[in-house]
Amino acid sequence: MARQRLLALGLLSLGLALTLILTTVSIRVTYVTDSNGASQLLLTSESDPTRLMNLSGIQAAEGDRVYYTAFGGSLATLNIERAFTVTVEADGQEIPVKMVYGTVADALEKAGITLGPDDYTVPEQDALVGIGSKIEVHRVRYEETVEYQTIPYDTEYVYTSLYFRDTDRVTTLQAGSNGQCAVTTRHRWVDGELENSVVTDVTTTVEPTDARIKTYGAGAPVSPLTGPDGTTNPPSSYTKVLTGKATGYYSRSGKGASGLGLGYGTVAVDPDVIPYGSLLYITSTDGRFVYGYAVATDTGIALQNGHVLVDLFYETYAESVLNGAINVNVYVVG
Repeated sequence: MARQRLLALGLLSLGLALTLILTTVSIRVTYVTDSNGASQLLLTSESDPTRLMNLSGIQAAEGDRVYYTAFGGSLATLNIERAFTVTVEADGQEIPVKMVYGTVADALEKAGITLGPDDYTVPEQDALVGIGSKIEVHRVRYEETVEYQTIPYDTEYVYTSLYFRDTDRVTTLQAGSNGQCAVTTRHRWVDGELENSVVTDVTTTVEPTDARIKTYGAGAPVSPLTGPDGTTNPPSSYTKVLTGKATGYYSRSGKGASGLGLGYGTVAVDPDVIPYGSLLYITSTDGRFVYGYAVATDTGIALQNGHVLVDLFYETYAESVLNGAINVNVYVVG
């Protein structure tokens, strides 16, 4: 029993002595570790991280981060956070960068890669990187082109029964001409390849002019005037019907003998037979020709001597000649 007491007393004395020595010479217990699991315990007064790594045999490599922390006066730690490789693919190259922690944006900065305003990355810039991460940098540019295209003109057909004697006849009232428009297209190029094209604007630079063609139409009236029902259909009621010869005429004068204007839908009459201002509906007795609704506004010698019942106004001399002499029914509507 006495021997055991002596042994315990000796160990205690040794511990006290060691503590005194460590305190006197500032020796610390330093734990050296890395993130891969390596560790080493050092009893040393050294605090320089490089010397501590040399003493432990655990060295930092490129990109590693070294953290040294002293706790009080006799304990310290040195931890090495091992870096991993992140590959940045940009502009046809693969650039490896060493990182311990960070985002795609951090990796780009380390690789010296600058993004343009429309460039993008996969994954996105705020994504965290890890072991084996691969970052794709895609270069984007936009290009606008303007192409001039033709706007074809339309053709409007004006139908008339005046051409009943020559149904193949056509008259060009207005020649057509094509228009033009400017088409602006935005092209998106990614890594030198065309990804898509989108039309962003279409502006008409020249308006087209539609063609107007007068052609035969069975039963189509010459006059654009309408009857009491608002259509060009034959009247459903009338006061009387007069039958006689109709001729055609053309005049540069703007007004007829009544003082009313002249145009398609105005006719010359004997005012003693058909008063000025009367609304008439005129068609050939065989129905092949329809002048349509008309207003009595003018007169002439042939009308006053009874040789002609009604003289139909046309806006061109050629059409007045086509009319010739036609037997017509004149319906007095109002």
